[in-house]
Amino acid sequence: MQQLTRNVFVETQIRGCNHGFVTTSDGIVMIDSPHKPSDALKLKAEIAKRGPVRYIINTEPHGDHWTGNAFFEAPVIAHEGVRRRILETNLEEHVARVATFGPEEPKLLEGYRPNAPIITFKNGMTLHVGNHTFEMIHMPGHTAYQAAICIKEEGVVFTSDNIFHKVHTWLQEANPDLWLVALESLRKLDEEIFVPGHGAVCGKDYLPEQAAFIQEWKAYVKDAIDRGMTKNEAIERLTAMTDRYPMDVGQDGMAPGVMKRNVANLYDYFTGNYRPI
Repeated sequence: MQQLTRNVFVETQIRGCNHGFVTTSDGIVMIDSPHKPSDALKLKAEIAKRGPVRYIINTEPHGDHWTGNAFFEAPVIAHEGVRRRILETNLEEHVARVATFGPEEPKLLEGYRPNAPIITFKNGMTLHVGNHTFEMIHMPGHTAYQAAICIKEEGVVFTSDNIFHKVHTWLQEANPDLWLVALESLRKLDEEIFVPGHGAVCGKDYLPEQAAFIQEWKAYVKDAIDRGMTKNEAIERLTAMTDRYPMDVGQDGMAPGVMKRNVANLYDYFTGNYRPI
């Protein structure tokens, strides 16, 4: 793992979202958890050297952010929409998909039950653990339930998937206009070190590039609609954005599928059929 500050450690080089933990004077606070069970157990062993896990904070509802919760005995905090989405997950399908991630995973997933949030917030929440302050701020964009997590004493923000740093951006259920608002909100924060949802650690200087890519996606799909393309035609014919950035770790070969999902969502957004999940 990468040590960002004296107390903040992050992982950006394995399949799934970037996740990390903060060492406080009263134990460990995790932010998101690994997608692969085997990675979750490795993280558990690493954290055990430093102290007990007091809380897990989940930043959004996608499975790469919360699957690993189940391997830790700690209460989970998240936006209320994240709790609902986890509880509504088809676990049979979820487990079957995660089991394909490697030879160790099927055995580790036997009897799997998610560790869903038991403490939730709507607009925001502040958590005090030992000598650290964790400010959770609802910032819808990539999904309706994104949250940025500010570790005030460390000058670090976990931005979740509102930032994909130099890797391909997933907009499969995004509200692009709220996403642009979220990026502006991130710019106004005091903290300067950003842990994105995917890609290497970055700073505020990346925000204009992320915003420009979302604007470009909007224009690309809107132009297809204005030219009279049906949704199916747009999904099949809009492929120009696929190779702008590489896919993140463990996502090799997924670019065409991500492209189609992004186009489908943005088509619905511009034609009045967008419905947040």
